[in-house]
Amino acid sequence: MKLLLIKAMADGHLYSHFASALRQALAELGHDATISDQSAHVTDGAAQTAPLVAELQGARPDAVVSFSSFFGGLTLGNGVSLFDALGVKFVGWQFDHPIYAPASLKRELQGRYAIYANRNHLRYAQAVKLPGRGITLLPGGELPTAPVKDYRSRDWPIFVAATWNGVPQRVWEQAPDSPGKQLLMGVVEALLGDRNASLLDAFNATSARLKLGARLGDDPEFDAMMRDFLCDPLTYVRNIDRINILRALVEAGLPLTICGAGWQALFGDRKNVTYLDRVDFRELQAIYGNARVVLNLNAGNGANERAVYAALAGAAVASDYSEQLDTLLGGGQGVAFFNRARPETAAQVVGGLIESGKGKALAQRGHDKVVRAGLWRHRAEQLVAFAEGR
Repeated sequence: MKLLLIKAMADGHLYSHFASALRQALAELGHDATISDQSAHVTDGAAQTAPLVAELQGARPDAVVSFSSFFGGLTLGNGVSLFDALGVKFVGWQFDHPIYAPASLKRELQGRYAIYANRNHLRYAQAVKLPGRGITLLPGGELPTAPVKDYRSRDWPIFVAATWNGVPQRVWEQAPDSPGKQLLMGVVEALLGDRNASLLDAFNATSARLKLGARLGDDPEFDAMMRDFLCDPLTYVRNIDRINILRALVEAGLPLTICGAGWQALFGDRKNVTYLDRVDFRELQAIYGNARVVLNLNAGNGANERAVYAALAGAAVASDYSEQLDTLLGGGQGVAFFNRARPETAAQVVGGLIESGKGKALAQRGHDKVVRAGLWRHRAEQLVAFAEGR
């Protein structure tokens, strides 16, 4: 199969690293896979489309793969999708909820092939009646390039990489009472209380409870309007989620190393907490190899690249629940799950791994499971089968 992988971000970005890893895996499986570097044509978030169009017309690949569906909304003057017109399959690979990637929601693309991180994301796409096919897949992982430390000699008992986005504000509480305010507040509370954090279910259930008579999927214009509205509650929940979970570990006195600038200002100097500045993704796996337990914070999102790379580095993974991660690693076998709706369970689960000494066995089982089914070559095989309609 001939595939073109779009690189839309700078070299240090996570998606660019994934594109290189996926291209190599596809090539090793015998496919003609090349990277189209479009990052040089992106300025201030706006992309020139002519270079990609010219490359597509010259290369005529069977399929294009684009993380976060960059360029997926390209259309001709008659409103027809460029990819549909060329007969090129467009595979948009989402690692986050599709409402954060507007190109992934373009209805003009009839022949869409969409990969989602979470079954709830696929359900959302189906509910709003996006054309095309969809499946759920975790990202792949790569084996460490250097030997990792023995489990018991690692320096950091518990490690987490978490971007600091500030303390989120409940700005809607200052607004006058209205059905919209009640809906937003209800969606937030539903997401906070839902272990799986389904935005579709939170919206529809809250609307029904408030007797608003609105459901996603009934009206395309309403669905489009709701995308921006729903970004705020979902983003709030994700930011407060990681704060609450990390606070639970910090207050429990657990030996925690946090990677990501800004957290020290929130928690202050603590004997049990070590702070590291943000590092490039390419450095993280080596850092995971110096941790016994790696905390995966995902707010029910499901993508879990941290979990996959940490397991390959020989760390025990503790995570909020993910159906896909459960399938890959096996809850209680290769991964320890906590309930993100009850932050104290994170401290209980992680503390239990440290105190019981069971982390080493969990780490070994997780590592072995990812090697058997979670590498980028496994994802390449699944990608090709999906794009070929198998």
